[in-house]
Amino acid sequence: MTAIPKNPPKRSVAYRKWVGAQACAHCGKPGPCQAAHSNEGKGMGMKASDTELFPACADSPGRRGCHSLIDSSGLFTRDQRRALETHYADLTRKAAKAAGAWPEDWPA
Repeated sequence: MTAIPKNPPKRSVAYRKWVGAQACAHCGKPGPCQAAHSNEGKGMGMKASDTELFPACADSPGRRGCHSLIDSSGLFTRDQRRALETHYADLTRKAAKAAGAWPEDWPA
């Protein structure tokens, strides 16, 4: 088996902060939220690129947040999770570009 090199993931602290300040992509709970990485494109100990972020609310006392509901609750199949994450990341990218929050050195 031959390893296929991957492009290094894009990282931006400013973009992660912008995403985390948005309302939850799943339930609409006002921010701040967590900047959730899609599970697509990650590998051994490596998170997906910040280009695949979406806002997801966190757990709070007496309430399970959408970040853990989508990521690890077992409520969604792998294919359902991937579809949700892709959809929410697409929406987040479009909103970031419209708001001027998309990093200039990233591909449009």
